[in-house]
Amino acid sequence: MKETQGELFGAPAVRCEYYPVLLPDNLVRSEIAGLNTILVEEFGLKQSQLTKMPHISINGVTCPEDDLKVLGTITTFLSTQNPLTIEFSEVGYFTGRGGITLKLGVQNSQPLVDFDRLFMTSINGKITKLNLHLTLARYVDRELFESLQNPGIIYPKSCVCSSVAVLKKCVGEKGAYRNIGVVEFGGGREEEWK
Repeated sequence: MKETQGELFGAPAVRCEYYPVLLPDNLVRSEIAGLNTILVEEFGLKQSQLTKMPHISINGVTCPEDDLKVLGTITTFLSTQNPLTIEFSEVGYFTGRGGITLKLGVQNSQPLVDFDRLFMTSINGKITKLNLHLTLARYVDRELFESLQNPGIIYPKSCVCSSVAVLKKCVGEKGAYRNIGVVEFGGGREEEWK
């Protein structure tokens, strides 16, 4: 058995946060790309304000760093799951420093809450109260929100999630989470998000 120096000398293992996030289907990703064009061209948002990877956050797990083990555990669980249909409610927002965060609420939250509980139980994750939503843009001026209620702007109504991206960041690390892989329901695994 091969041991690392940290194991030989008793150094504590690096702990990381792993968050599987639900990815919308290609049709909804295309709709969001079109919506992003409108937000930039007609409302003056910057590309940096838009969500780079549209997703719906669920709970995650904090554990010693082991990407392959975490991906394997997630793959095993998702191999037994069917894709989830998510219905969106109205466009809304969260307030925060630097402006509001535009989001689509989730209308049918109970099936997702049940899925999350089963998922987190299977991977020894932390179960917390979820505020299910899909983020569209961050750091938006509050005044712009009223203009976005325009009936001419079409927001996605629903999506099918048949994969998760697994995001990772070591505890205490600054900066964004990294996508370490995409796992499909039914057990398939892709190396990167497309």
